[in-house]
Amino acid sequence: MIELTTLKLLFEIGEMKFYIHPVVIKNNEDLILIDTGYPKFLPVIEEAFEKHGLDMRNLKQVILTHHDHDHMGAAAELVKKYPYVKMKCSAEQIPYVLGKKKSLRLEQAEKLGADDGFIQMIKSVEHLDSASEVTDNEIICDGVKVIKTPGHMIGHISIYIQPMKTLISGDMLVSEGDVLSIADERFVLDKEEEINSLKKIVNLDIEKIICFHGGEYKSNNLKENLKKIIAKGYNC
Repeated sequence: MIELTTLKLLFEIGEMKFYIHPVVIKNNEDLILIDTGYPKFLPVIEEAFEKHGLDMRNLKQVILTHHDHDHMGAAAELVKKYPYVKMKCSAEQIPYVLGKKKSLRLEQAEKLGADDGFIQMIKSVEHLDSASEVTDNEIICDGVKVIKTPGHMIGHISIYIQPMKTLISGDMLVSEGDVLSIADERFVLDKEEEINSLKKIVNLDIEKIICFHGGEYKSNNLKENLKKIIAKGYNC
């Protein structure tokens, strides 16, 4: 039996304050965590697990939607404390997760002359020693499937929980003020791929989308909402 828990983790630095939403999939007693949040977030994750009655000792896998600092920031910290947890991501993401290639977000930030604090946060991410590949349409557990959804970043993945008609969208979509939107174009590395990924998921049987930024979004007209987002694209 599959159960989902959407975590609501507070990120606060200076005057900046917002929430991120990693997701825990419970498959019988085994737990799968989708994304880990920022560097040094392990205590925050552990506290959230305890709050929701989840046992970290039952965590078997962490699946990273991509290598951005807010998604894999605590991954190395987590696996050091819980070495039996398997870290997984797409094949395209593995070189970045392992630090064999320079972070694509860091390349972008340096090219655009981003704030030094932002650049240093990206640089502070500790890379993993190893990670396993997940493939497009791979079944993680009963009714839970990986879907490659590049655009925001190469090799970005989403997770489809078919029995619950739910999509964990990573950064492909965001929910703000109960409005579902396409990913912020400032952080999308390939806009055409982003639109193609949305076209890929639009016909899935889904009633809820869990966005890393914004949390759970439900609508009786979800498919129509997605079609409108695709039609508009990045044309304001």
